[in-house]
Amino acid sequence: MKNIIRIFIICTLFASVTIENVFSVETLKVDLSDSIRPATHCASGALYGITADLPRDITGLVASLKGNVYVQPAISGNGHQQPIGDAFDVAKRLQGTTGKVQIRLADILPGWPYRWPGWDSWKNSVTQIIQKKLNSGYSNFDGYEIWNEPYGTWQSSNGDFHSSLWKPTYELIRRIDPNAKIIGPSFAYYNSSRMETFLKYCKENNCEPDVICWHQWGSGGFIGAVENLRSLEKKYGMKEHPLSINEYSSETHTYEGCPGVSVPFIAKFERNKVESAMISWWFTILPGRLGSLLTANNEKGGGWWLYKWYGDMTGYMARVTPPNDKSDKVDGFAAVDKKNNYASVVLGGNSVGDVNVVFSKLPAFMGGKIHVKIERVTWKDKDTPVASTDLISETDVVLNGNTLTIPVKIESQFYAYRIYMTPLNVPQTPYRGEPFLVPGIVEAEDYDVAGQGFSYMDNESENRGGEYRKDGVDIVQGGTGYAIGYTEKGEWLEYTIQVSATDEYTITANVSNSSELEGFRLFLDGKELTDEYQIPQVSDAWREYEEVSIATAQLEEGVHELKIEIVGSYVNIDWLRFEKVNLTDLKLVYEEDENDKEYRYYDLNGKMLKSDEIYEGKHYVVIKQSKTKGTIVKIK
Repeated sequence: MKNIIRIFIICTLFASVTIENVFSVETLKVDLSDSIRPATHCASGALYGITADLPRDITGLVASLKGNVYVQPAISGNGHQQPIGDAFDVAKRLQGTTGKVQIRLADILPGWPYRWPGWDSWKNSVTQIIQKKLNSGYSNFDGYEIWNEPYGTWQSSNGDFHSSLWKPTYELIRRIDPNAKIIGPSFAYYNSSRMETFLKYCKENNCEPDVICWHQWGSGGFIGAVENLRSLEKKYGMKEHPLSINEYSSETHTYEGCPGVSVPFIAKFERNKVESAMISWWFTILPGRLGSLLTANNEKGGGWWLYKWYGDMTGYMARVTPPNDKSDKVDGFAAVDKKNNYASVVLGGNSVGDVNVVFSKLPAFMGGKIHVKIERVTWKDKDTPVASTDLISETDVVLNGNTLTIPVKIESQFYAYRIYMTPLNVPQTPYRGEPFLVPGIVEAEDYDVAGQGFSYMDNESENRGGEYRKDGVDIVQGGTGYAIGYTEKGEWLEYTIQVSATDEYTITANVSNSSELEGFRLFLDGKELTDEYQIPQVSDAWREYEEVSIATAQLEEGVHELKIEIVGSYVNIDWLRFEKVNLTDLKLVYEEDENDKEYRYYDLNGKMLKSDEIYEGKHYVVIKQSKTKGTIVKIK
């Protein structure tokens, strides 16, 4: 009876399941204590997903997904299998991101099936590619995929695939680039007999790949394929090889990148510790769409938002058990981050209906009361843009033990859902133990300790700058040491400050930006302290910082919570300085020259103002400029 009552309360709370259908509900189990491995975003790559020109916005559309590995042609253009997007163009564009490039050597050749030119020609071309890779200076290459779909693209007239192509190419790579990762056999689909033939040959001829790969059409058969592979490895005395699924999609390619269809793939790849997996790309007008996560116009589709959820996962991947691991029905993947105080699970699948997500062994940082947010991402087709995810519900839940059941209604097989949980009443404390003193300097990188949603809000959950602190705020080297960087509109940070005396203070910021679109505003104790301030362009170089006057404001004595809210993306903030306004310090500098009537206006920090920056109610300095004698200062 107690269990029935608990189900009724939960169902009522989230309004997702009715008493009439409770006995037909599917169950998705999430063990938040069972770490599969650290978050790697293994499944976030794509086949031909990037070109020299697309996606146009690498920072906003690619880097933010925390992409893993992208399969790209070794050479593209006329005379080669793929027209655009060669591995070297893409490796250059991905510098500074998490993305790596897997080089598909077979795409050196023209035609489909590939037109084999003979060993000598092939050897020369592969050698040139290897040397180009070694001389490129790029460190973001994943490895070499020797061939692609050999049972469809290697003709028997060329000789035996294993002895005529695989082994000599393997040995060629080992001679020239001995530490490189070699990937194969890249079957079009998993076939037990063909895989056994390949593994047996490799074992007997000392040419085992470092990573075994194949293409996976439909998620339901993946578990059986892995089980078979592991049995073959044991049979031939091999270690378990890392896995790469370097093309994956529904069988028809219609649903490439579709959120609901993609969830079971990601879930199964994570549970089986796949090293890398790439969304396929076929039958759309152009590559460079991240496996159809972007529309034909390079806009965000529904799939992009799913992989953004995935990319935002940090900490460790937790164990999720679906109703049937060998089906493509409801499944999910989850992450727990103890540093940033959250748990996240994404679910979906080729099915509709009610799902009870049963969480067990909630981590201690959750405490006794948590905030639960349920979101949805929709999908119509590959070319329909999706502006954002949808909020379904937000609820505060009092925990009874370390288990929790959250019902979710899957409305469409194409949709995916996210449950995002954070603790309530997380104590917020100054980063250095004591509040910043005002007057004085507030270092932007020393925001308060509490975590995402409490002392800061960052659109991504990883420190993209990689400096100073290990939570989700992007910190870079710059200014006087460290600065907040990679900022995006809507992000914010909070600081505990102690004002020594009630007075009027000037506020100055040390910032860097590359356009006049960036900016921020300040709040004190939740109330607006300044208007939105657009930062004048400092330089095209992000390494250059400049002090800019922000505002003059009245501050009350005592301890306060200062908040910086980004209103224009990509401003870097080094520090804020608060100084008392002391009008008596301003004095006559030179005698007035009555023959000159030109006036200039400066703020109290000495910055000359434009006429449209002068307005009533703010202190500023009027300086009468003389061509011969100097200035006279007046206070306004």
